[in-house]
Amino acid sequence: MNRTILACLLALGLTTTACTHDFGVQVPKGFAAVHDGDRYDFRATDAEGVVIGVREKDNDPQGDLAFWSGAIDAKLRAAGYQAVAQKPTESRDGISGRQLRYRIDRGGRDHAFWVTVFVTQGHVVTVEAGGDLAFFAEKEKAIEASIASVSAS
Repeated sequence: MNRTILACLLALGLTTTACTHDFGVQVPKGFAAVHDGDRYDFRATDAEGVVIGVREKDNDPQGDLAFWSGAIDAKLRAAGYQAVAQKPTESRDGISGRQLRYRIDRGGRDHAFWVTVFVTQGHVVTVEAGGDLAFFAEKEKAIEASIASVSAS
């Protein structure tokens, strides 16, 4: 089972998709959109290192929201992330999603990491947000609004 999940995550992470999708992300005040090579289809950061990123990959192997959110959760827990919460969510265009929230220690400081997963027949869209908890916590409402602005279809 773990090998299957790992293989699926590797496929998700390594699949290259020529992304022409306009996600419609509302960049929070104080953030700037940045180019991040081929790792993200959209990425923004603020001066304190809080980031928001969007990736779109092929839904291959074909999985539903429970599969992909479960696989991502298993991968992050195995990497040392501590689960804080999960909640259902919805993209701006009405695609049901699941938001996974984590904490992890980086250099003796608590960091927040959220990954929101949306799955369509053809694609998996992940919206990642993270940063030092001291800076992230004060921006949570703006980050939530930015995530809610994403078009996943």
